[in-house]
This record gives sequence, structure tokens and C-alpha cells, in this order.
Amino acid sequence: MPKKIIKKETKTEKINLPLSGKVIQVPLVTAIIFSLILAGVSLAVGVVLMKIKTKISNLDAVKLTSENIFAAAKSDKPQLDFYVMSFCPYGNQIETTLRPVFDLLKDKVELRPRYIFDKIEGNLANYCKTVSPDPTQCATYVKNSNGQLKDVNDCKNQIAAMVKTCNDESKYLKIGNNLYSSLHGRIEANQDVREICAYNLATDKKLWWDFVKNTNDNCTSANADTCWEEQAKKAGLDTNKITECFNKDAASLIEKEIADTTKYKIQGSPSLMIGEQAFPPTVDSASTDKNIKINDKVFSLANTRTPDVIKEAICSAFNKAPKECKTVLADPNAAANAAAGGAAAPAAGCQ
Repeated sequence: MPKKIIKKETKTEKINLPLSGKVIQVPLVTAIIFSLILAGVSLAVGVVLMKIKTKISNLDAVKLTSENIFAAAKSDKPQLDFYVMSFCPYGNQIETTLRPVFDLLKDKVELRPRYIFDKIEGNLANYCKTVSPDPTQCATYVKNSNGQLKDVNDCKNQIAAMVKTCNDESKYLKIGNNLYSSLHGRIEANQDVREICAYNLATDKKLWWDFVKNTNDNCTSANADTCWEEQAKKAGLDTNKITECFNKDAASLIEKEIADTTKYKIQGSPSLMIGEQAFPPTVDSASTDKNIKINDKVFSLANTRTPDVIKEAICSAFNKAPKECKTVLADPNAAANAAAGGAAAPAAGCQ
């Protein structure tokens, strides 16, 4: 900013303004009028800027609205059941999402893992015929396959392979005369049972969360039968008690899971229930309302698989919410979701 040079004269006061190395003499009255004009312009600009700022603030203050209201029954210790399959990638992701919720609320809530099983009723051959595609419809399957099926013969061969695999009893967990399955095979069904046993046995549930993380990181549906013990021991669990539970209680534990998945019409992994209320609640796909209201807060349905929104949902079920409910939780899956183009949609899952 150029320095003002002021020069006094005998009759008329003038102000000298340096300009490009020269000095211009301006009468004082002119300077005063000029200053008033500048002040007026500055005031006008200031008013405009304030209006713009107010508009921006008003935009920031706009809140989402929704007619989709989540309202779970209240209790002193809310329970969230999350239905998964031990090697469903979406199920593993929800376990990662729920870990910060557990770490925050600990034993103030019950975050309970539940598992999805199938039970083969009656003759295995008849069951496999029922659940397999109809080879007489191969012409239609080929037409609608977007090139994945080469021709009718390719379609029939693939169905025959599926039926053969389905009829292989080694693919199922056999207990007495009953056959049980999980989506990714017998080994996954075995691991489902072991994780139920581990949860029931652990007085400190952190050990269970550590076990599941270890298993998700280091085991697969192909090797879990030989991989799980090391992961359980690293987490501090008693593998002998888990094995004893498996051998003694597997059938009753599986039947309990089947009864509840049937009762609540659980279709895929993951599915969340807070009390007896599905979260998020089912929203008509044709609805333009893509938000959900929890207490006095509104969230996008696209964000209902993030730790903070799940925390808000389960905290809404307290008779008196603890102070931890005010904590904002970061999303451990954020980097992966961003790479995939956004948060995991609520409908994604293993079915």
C-alpha cells in the first residue's frame, strides 16, 4: 500500500498521492468526497458479501428430511443382532464396521453375531433337483445370460455340474441324519458354529472380536478347519472348549439360528436387527425418499452401514443413552468404499 504524503499550504489544504513515481495534488475537499464515495462503495460491497455469506450459511443449515423413521423398542441394554456368514465378504465388512461401535459402547450394549444356515429337508437328491435350475429352460437361460452361457449344451453341462456338487454329502455339515449348509460350503458352516461357540464362551467379548478379525484376515472357506485354532489362541480363547461346544451343541445352535432367520425373514448377509426392528427398515425401492430419521437426526440410506449411523441407531434404543453416544465414529471401511465409488449400499450382501 503506497504511503500517503500530506503537504500543507497557506490557503488550501491538498493531499499528495504518489502515482507511478509522480505525485498528484488533490484538494482536501475532493479527497473527503472521494473517501465518502469509497466508504459508500465499501459498505455496499460489505452488504452484498454479508448476503452471500448468509445464503451460504443458510445452505449449510439445510437439514435432510425423511418420512422413513427408525424407532426401536427402548431398553436399558439394547441388543443388535447381525446376521452373517463367516466368509461372506459383506459379512466380514460389517464386522469391521461394527468393531468401533463395540469398542465405544462395550458391555453397555449387546452386539450379537448370528449366522445363516440351510437345512436339507428330506432326500438330498430331491433337494438338489429342487434348488437347481431347470435344464429344459436352457434356451431361455442362454438368451438372458449376456454371453455367459455359450449355448444350450454349455448350459446343460453347467447345471449337471451344479447338481453333482449339490449331491456330494461331503459339502455339508452332517449331524445325525441331518445335513446343514452355509453358502460357501461345509467349512464355512463349521466356522459359523465355532464362532457362535466362541461368542457364548467369551466373558470378555473383545476376545471374540479379536478372533473374528484374525480369522477374516488369515483364513478362508477352504482352509478354516485347519486355520482357526491359531487365530483363536492368538485372541486368547480356549480352543478345547470351543471344540467341545462344537461337538456337543452344533445341532441345537444351528437350529436356533435357522428358527430366528426364518422368524425375521433374513435373506442375506449382512442383515441387522436392533431388538426386533430391522435396520435399516425396508424402504420401497420406488420411493424418492432416500433418507432415514433416527431421533432428531436424518441420514442418507446410503450411509446406514457406517459405524456412526449404526451407533446412532442403537443409541436411540436406550432408555437413557450413555455419554459415549455423543462420540462421532470414523468409518474404518471409508478408504475401500471410496475406491469402490462410495459407501456400501444397504442392499449389498451374500444371498
